[in-house]
Amino acid sequence: MRKSQEVIGLSIIHLKTGEKLGTVTDLLFDRDQRWRGVVLQEGGFFKRRKYIRSDNIVSIGKDAVMVDSDQVILPFDRNAEEWISIYNGENKLKGRPLLTAGGCEMGMVENVYFMEEVGTLIGYELSGGLISDLAEGRKVVKTTHPLTWGKDVLIAPHDRIEVKDARI
Repeated sequence: MRKSQEVIGLSIIHLKTGEKLGTVTDLLFDRDQRWRGVVLQEGGFFKRRKYIRSDNIVSIGKDAVMVDSDQVILPFDRNAEEWISIYNGENKLKGRPLLTAGGCEMGMVENVYFMEEVGTLIGYELSGGLISDLAEGRKVVKTTHPLTWGKDVLIAPHDRIEVKDARI
């Protein structure tokens, strides 16, 4: 299981040459809440959005994301533009409220948890605001069923979620 914040900021390294190809700046998920890839920042003056599909990533370690070719870096295409990111774009996940189907707000999304091996999003780290985070800590909502990603909020079926303390 990976936390989005642990992957963002990692260097992307060519497995055969050891060359740094860029840095992970965001993660991409499709509407079915499957992990689709990473957005990368490359060096240079003109920085265009590029990404690497998840199936082209050899491994994600503690310190780097490994790929076996520089040809896996792709310019954003129609598919990538429709995917949801954590930090960027119109439909970003960070900062969106998560509500139960019963209408109770659980908090704002700060991070997500995903299983890179199978490509599924499995949980959300929620903030209740600075004071609440300091006093009570953040919550992690794990789900056995995909949430509804609405235009303004995420909606969790109240019978298909598990809430835990993020400090555990």
